[in-house]
Amino acid sequence: MSSDPWQGMEVVDAHAHANQALLPPLLATMAAEHIAAAFLVAGGVVPPAELSHTLVTGGPGRDVDADNEALLTAVAGEDALAVFCFVNPHRAAGEADARLADRCAGIKLAPGVHGIGHLDPRTQSYVDLAAERRLPVYSHCVGTGALSVEQYARLARRNPGVTFILGHAGRGNFDLDAAQEIRATENVLFETSGGFDYVVKDAVQTLGAERVVFGSEFPLQHPRVELTKLALAVPEPDLPAVLGGNIRRVTAARKGGST
Repeated sequence: MSSDPWQGMEVVDAHAHANQALLPPLLATMAAEHIAAAFLVAGGVVPPAELSHTLVTGGPGRDVDADNEALLTAVAGEDALAVFCFVNPHRAAGEADARLADRCAGIKLAPGVHGIGHLDPRTQSYVDLAAERRLPVYSHCVGTGALSVEQYARLARRNPGVTFILGHAGRGNFDLDAAQEIRATENVLFETSGGFDYVVKDAVQTLGAERVVFGSEFPLQHPRVELTKLALAVPEPDLPAVLGGNIRRVTAARKGGST
């Protein structure tokens, strides 16, 4: 039986969700799929059905906090795992958020959960935290308004010293607009989970392989689905960068997820 195309490469999952209960299946899945490391976001903030509804309808979102502390405690001692702090911009960043950020490898925004726009001053306060700590910022964009890819790109242009990651291939599924909307904003990377392989291929051509990163969206998507998609969509010489090299580069200031 031939090996998977990604075997022999360092594969780093730029975006998965976990909590204490999900860690054993996550680690088992990583081992089975030869994933060396992963960057995690606290899971279970809202039920899947509610999240699906808000993503489809564009809102309204609600004021809810993720249990970042529990996830940080759960991954303590797991050198292959690091956490993106899942922030709640219903309030501006405070001292407690700063202390959390000091223990994390990045900042996660979820407009579809919270309903707070990318250009809201409270969102900017978390970007300021990221800038001070040289952390990347990840967001899952929604629709065409305040939560959109276009507004996220504007946020990135206002903060050229911060690396931003556009989650889930833009709006997910068949979104060819997203790569065009971030094309001229070079501090935005494109994370691939949820997009068609055609969309990933287009993103590599539009942005260059150095701006594309692999994410699984575990447990809502099995990493093998996403890895197989990338093996089909990305030219073989570009796979090492997309599958791990690019996310390693932008998280190097706060290493995390070490092998």
